[in-house]
Amino acid sequence: MKHTTIGIDVSKQKLDICIFCNNDAFTIQNTLSDFKFLIKKIKKDKLNVTRIVIEHTGGYQQKIVDYLLKNNFPVCVVSPSKVRHFAKAIGYLAKTDKIDAYVLAQYGEIIQPELTIIKEDTVKVLLSLVKHRKQLTDVHKQTKQWLEKQPDTRCKKRIENLQQILEVQLKQIRKEIKDFIKKHEILCKKYKLLCSVRGIGEDTAALLLAELSELGNISRQKIVALCGLAPINRDSGIKRGKAFIQGGRKDIRNYLYLCVMVCLKSKGVVHDYYDHLKSKGKPSKVALTACMRKLLIHLNAKLALVD
Repeated sequence: MKHTTIGIDVSKQKLDICIFCNNDAFTIQNTLSDFKFLIKKIKKDKLNVTRIVIEHTGGYQQKIVDYLLKNNFPVCVVSPSKVRHFAKAIGYLAKTDKIDAYVLAQYGEIIQPELTIIKEDTVKVLLSLVKHRKQLTDVHKQTKQWLEKQPDTRCKKRIENLQQILEVQLKQIRKEIKDFIKKHEILCKKYKLLCSVRGIGEDTAALLLAELSELGNISRQKIVALCGLAPINRDSGIKRGKAFIQGGRKDIRNYLYLCVMVCLKSKGVVHDYYDHLKSKGKPSKVALTACMRKLLIHLNAKLALVD
């Protein structure tokens, strides 16, 4: 059997595929029947697939990812920016769907990114509910901006009516999320533990359970890196540059920032740590980032006790 990686470039309607070992490139539709064709081809060619590399495309990749994971294929969902940097590094400046599929296959062969772990059905449902709540929240915030800039009273009335509808829907989705969590024992335990930490609200607790299901299951170093809160050094020779953070799960970082701000006002778990850092002359942003990191590590340790 040939050992190989496969790159799949995903768009709304089609998938461009490259099998690395024989440079076999072809296109299929982004449909269930064509997914079956792909698996038949892999079996027919007697390929031992070590990785199937797919870029995160904002949701269009989910169908093929779920299908491959259910059929026990090793799938890696990777960051588009990392793959683009890799493409430039190996000399591919042009960008087409076929080139992208080849680059993804080569990325998997050389870099060997971590495999994507299949999520439980309960986490998938919770994630979809949390994402929908965020969509409603974003539209509700936007209506406030519309009202501020709208001089016409008739249009204002329409926007106010829309706001009322959104507020009702937000109440409903929040109740639905709570009811769903209560039905599942482990989720409920974790949810209560998170909410018991001062500064962590119900919305944040649900978000952490949905978008950071690794919380409590991996080491402190990995969880910090996963959220993009691990400091990155910029040193060269005798020069010592300022460390910075980047990448990771942005939504988690944004919520952790708000949680830290609440902790500082209500003397929560990182309040004394922040004062300690400030007393050492650390800039406010550096101290806040360190507090976000400490809060995340605290939550990770707390959830590690749940079984």
